Amino acid sequence: MTVLWPHGDPRDVARAIVADPRYHGTTGAPPAPGLLERVLAWIGARLGDLFHAIGHVLGSRSPLNLAVGIAVLVLTLAALAFVSVRFVRLPGRRARTNATGAALERVSTSSELIAAALAAARGERWHDAASLLARAALHALDERGRLRFDPARTPGEARRLLHDDAFDAFEREATLALFAAHAATRERFARLRTAYAAAFGEPV
Repeated sequence: MTVLWPHGDPRDVARAIVADPRYHGTTGAPPAPGLLERVLAWIGARLGDLFHAIGHVLGSRSPLNLAVGIAVLVLTLAALAFVSVRFVRLPGRRARTNATGAALERVSTSSELIAAALAAARGERWHDAASLLARAALHALDERGRLRFDPARTPGEARRLLHDDAFDAFEREATLALFAAHAATRERFARLRTAYAAAFGEPV
């Protein structure tokens, strides 16, 4: 006996639904292993190869095999401890660097930055002193209404916007002090101070 379905055979509908890939029960790929996991997996594989080779040469029950295995295990654990300490200490170093940068960002006036530059010079940290004086110049431009301060702007970009001969001279000295090889010296910082005074009419 043949049954006529006014809207089609429901078995055909069921087969079409089951054939849909969305109902195959597939799941997403597992997350990729992290760097530390890959390192540990590599170390484990190399240790397995090493122990297999030692066991093949010396025999699995050899006392020498046991001693060598223990020595290798101790060295491996020491290496893992060293790597773990390095991974833990690196974020701490980044945090200290970020804290120093945040403290510098809180300095918002050219006079404060000049004072910090002179303090760095007294400690003979010439590169820091030059960097602080260059930043003071950018703040001074903002304070005098000549160019709005932008933390991402460099003295070179400010020079191209200003078209000022005195600031051009300061920018050239700042670029040499900050980027030329071994140029952040006492003499270079002295020339930078002179160029700053000429550009802003303010002794440093």
